[in-house]
Amino acid sequence: MNSKPTLLGHVGAVTGAAVSVRQSPSVASGIAIIGGKSYRIGQVGSFVRIPQGYHDLYGIVAEVGASAAPEAAREPNDRGDRWMTIQLVGEIVGASFERGIRQYPNVKDEVHLVTEEDLAVIYGTQDGGQVMIGRLASAEGIPVRIDLDKLITRHSAVLGSTGAGKSTTVASLLRSIALGGSAEGGTGFPSARILLLDIHGEYGRALRSVSAVFRVNPSADEQPLRIPFWALDPTDLLAFLMGKLDDKPLSQILDRIFDYKTKLVTNSPVAGLDLNSMTADSPIPFSLKKLWFELLEPEIKTWADQPEHSRRWMKPVMRRH
Repeated sequence: MNSKPTLLGHVGAVTGAAVSVRQSPSVASGIAIIGGKSYRIGQVGSFVRIPQGYHDLYGIVAEVGASAAPEAAREPNDRGDRWMTIQLVGEIVGASFERGIRQYPNVKDEVHLVTEEDLAVIYGTQDGGQVMIGRLASAEGIPVRIDLDKLITRHSAVLGSTGAGKSTTVASLLRSIALGGSAEGGTGFPSARILLLDIHGEYGRALRSVSAVFRVNPSADEQPLRIPFWALDPTDLLAFLMGKLDDKPLSQILDRIFDYKTKLVTNSPVAGLDLNSMTADSPIPFSLKKLWFELLEPEIKTWADQPEHSRRWMKPVMRRH
């Protein structure tokens, strides 16, 4: 009887973070039964463990078969199909998993199959600020969680080919954040605010139960989308209202809009807004009617004729045309 049921093989060669492993002859099949649970042996993407005294190294199976054999294995018997290439990813020191390698394995070190107990340590426990996004494909009993603070304070991307499930993944991720793991006994994140610009209308139905959906032409269970004109880029707004403008009149109008916004903020300060850093693009309310009137008024005024000596007192006379 095998006294080491998790033993997969031994290290045959080490090239940086890439480790070539010769599979043990005692591993006769592709399935191992350990603790009543079945594990696939040498499956690409699965974890392996390399004991190093007081701590363990962990790697991921990247390649299996004859092509995984090291170049030094010249003999036909050595270059069989019982080889694996392992990419080292981290280590467990004490009771926590850390990315990166501080110590590399030696030739003939044992390589073991990773059980669910090891996976539970690698993928962490339910600490504060974490949300569960799913379960590990190779071990359904292991929940996979992400640190919400690290996710939203860094650039993230969901990549995949067409039809791989990118939209489904994003929807599942957003749902997990919105619920905050409440299905697993969590309390959720009631202060979380997520703004999703759904250009192609992919997520409204998937996230309707945990979100409010705004649309230009809303259906019965949606809300109308209204965006104040002063929140738009004033250059785009003016192009929509007035058509194409030359640089000089456009600059003069933008200066006028900036004056409106400056006066508003001066009289009624806005929390978090620095007056010195404000521009005409800043989303501050202003009166579009006032702007239109002040631009239109000089064009429709009729000036009454006055003697030369009294023109400094003349007043415009507004007439209806």
